[in-house]
Amino acid sequence: MAKASRWNIRVNNNCLFIDDVLSSRVVLQHNARPGLRPYIHPLRLKDGRSCLTEDSPWHHPWQHGISTGFHGVNNCDFWLDPGQDPSMIIGTIEPKTPKILSMDPPKWSIEATWYHANGSELLAEQQTWSLQEDNDYLFLDLDWTLQAIPDIHVAQDEYGGLFIRMPFRSKIDTKVLNSTGLQDAATEQQAAEWLSLHMPLENNEFGGGITVLDHPENPQHPTKWRVDHQRGINPAPCIPSAIDLAAGAVLNHRYRLILHEEKLAAEQINNLCATYKNS
Repeated sequence: MAKASRWNIRVNNNCLFIDDVLSSRVVLQHNARPGLRPYIHPLRLKDGRSCLTEDSPWHHPWQHGISTGFHGVNNCDFWLDPGQDPSMIIGTIEPKTPKILSMDPPKWSIEATWYHANGSELLAEQQTWSLQEDNDYLFLDLDWTLQAIPDIHVAQDEYGGLFIRMPFRSKIDTKVLNSTGLQDAATEQQAAEWLSLHMPLENNEFGGGITVLDHPENPQHPTKWRVDHQRGINPAPCIPSAIDLAAGAVLNHRYRLILHEEKLAAEQINNLCATYKNS
C-alpha cells in the first residue's frame, strides 16, 4: 500500500499553502498578492508550532520572511516597498497566482514582473520551490531566475538577492556560522559555501535554525553574505560588483534552505552540502 503523503498543497486568495497533515497546521504560506513581492511567511519547523520567519519587523519593515529583491535596478529600487521612502524611486513586483507543479513532494512556481516606477517592464522573474522531508530536517529548495527585458544594470550593494528574516529578538543565544569557520558578526560580507543561523524561538525550548547552501553552479560561488545587525541573512551576488544583463539574458541562482531545530555542527552541514552539490 502506498504511503500517505504528509503534505497537502493548495492555492487560495493568491497564496499557496502547504498543510502538514500530521500536525493539522500550515507549515508554509507563500504570499503572491498583487502589488507586493512574493514572500514566504509563515514558515514552520516540522513540529508545526515553531515559526522560523518574521514579516515586516519594526527595525526593517520592508523585509518579509523569505523574499527576493535588489537595490538600484536601472536606478529603481526593488528592496523597499512602494511608498516607504519618498526620497527613493521604488518599483513594483507584480506576481501571478502560484502554480502547483507537484503534490508529493510539494513543488510550485511563482512568476512575477518587475516594473520600474515609470511603468516600464524591467525583469521577468520565476521562482521554483520544493519542500522535502529528510529525517530531522526539512529541505526548502529554490531555483530562481531573472530574465532581463531591456538591458539591465544592478548596482553594487551590500544587500540584494535572496533574503531571510528570522524572528530576531536579541543577540543572546543567536549564533551564525559559515563554511570557513567564521562566526557571528565576522561572517558579514565574507565568501562562504554555506551559512547557518540559529536563534531562540517561541514555543520551542531548543530554538530553531535555517542553514542556507549556495549551489556550486551559482555565479561567483562561493557567494558573499550580508549578515545584518538583527541577523537577517542574504547571499548577495551584488556585494563584489554590479551586475549587468543584456536584454534577454538570464541570471540563475539555486539555494537549499535546511530547516532544523537544534544547532548544526560544521561537519553535519558539510555532509548535507556534499549531497546538495550532486543534486
